[in-house]
Amino acid sequence: MRTLGIIVLSLITLSTGGADAQDETRIWCFLIGKVSQNACPFTGYFKDDPLFILNLEPVPADLPDSDKRKIDRQYFPRNREGLLKYDFIVFSDARVQHFTPRQLSDLDYAFREAGVTSFSSFGPAWIHAFQPTTLYDIVPISEYDFYFHRPWRIKFRPEREPVFQPFVELGMEKVWGEAYGEAKPRQGTTVWADMEPNGWPWLISWRPGGRSAGIAWVCADEFNTVWWGLAPGSRGKNPYAIDFTTNLVLYSMGRPLISDILTRREARWLLATFQSQKSLVLSMMEWAENFGANIFPLSEELTTLEGEVEGAIETYLEQDYQQTISTMESLEPRLIEMSARAVELKDQALFWVYISEWLVVSSSLIISGVVVWSLMIRRRAYREVGATRLRLMY
Repeated sequence: MRTLGIIVLSLITLSTGGADAQDETRIWCFLIGKVSQNACPFTGYFKDDPLFILNLEPVPADLPDSDKRKIDRQYFPRNREGLLKYDFIVFSDARVQHFTPRQLSDLDYAFREAGVTSFSSFGPAWIHAFQPTTLYDIVPISEYDFYFHRPWRIKFRPEREPVFQPFVELGMEKVWGEAYGEAKPRQGTTVWADMEPNGWPWLISWRPGGRSAGIAWVCADEFNTVWWGLAPGSRGKNPYAIDFTTNLVLYSMGRPLISDILTRREARWLLATFQSQKSLVLSMMEWAENFGANIFPLSEELTTLEGEVEGAIETYLEQDYQQTISTMESLEPRLIEMSARAVELKDQALFWVYISEWLVVSSSLIISGVVVWSLMIRRRAYREVGATRLRLMY
């Protein structure tokens, strides 16, 4: 077990070791509020795409402020420098009215002076956390009224920069949602998309005042579970939402947009498939090691393979998706062969387990049989009872 732990640690180091050295390539994201994958789509998106490095701060709505501050001490950056390592901060209906003046000041500095991008989706947090705090001055809306349960779909404004136009061709405007809010944009903001049939703004942005302000975004649907594909019955209805989000982040940071959405999806799927298969191989190796199997040769090969996958991730980050696909397809047969060897190791370990169990059961059966035969059939332990003759006393 200790051996496998060392192997897993080395694989994790390989898969994340380049993160610190690639701060300018990868995007650091911090999600606050409702951060579970069934409430915030960005949680799943940022975990699935190697472009992003994700940290979370769950803030349950029903906790008292004293308990929320305990969560802050565990998850929120301890100083301004720690906060400024993030490129993209998401408020998912975050009830952060308990934030201290220092935390609010650090956030204000990040959004106004350090170019950090923010994205907000509101429910009751608008009234409880944003309107009463300085965060109200950061967001591009002045009012938010929630929550209407009627069907809607989005309509991108064609006069805007072509950040989201590829998704019109991919059918995103045909995806329906079932609940939304009414957001009132401030003067000087940019509306990127509206909801139909009511015509209300759906996606709004601006740069709050400051020397180097980042873009602040607001989406007026509280991460509707139907449109974003969070509800069990709607999964897969909006398959390009992850790429929509990626383009939004790339545009906010001034980076090149996705060059080929469909090819990127294929490359991302191959990378995710490798991670799933690797987890399966590690599970079988752990099982085999627990029964004394030698997993070192297999672990060395897996470490080498992981290093080659890191090269594929680098080309993915450079948007050379064809090279990523080519690399991952060339590695697939080797991973399949390693999976087969891991299964063989497991089977060999189980073979000796079965042999041991068979010997124990057989020995017990033989011993029990000998004892029963000796006692009940040969009756070795039995002695005939002798009879004494009675004598008369007279």
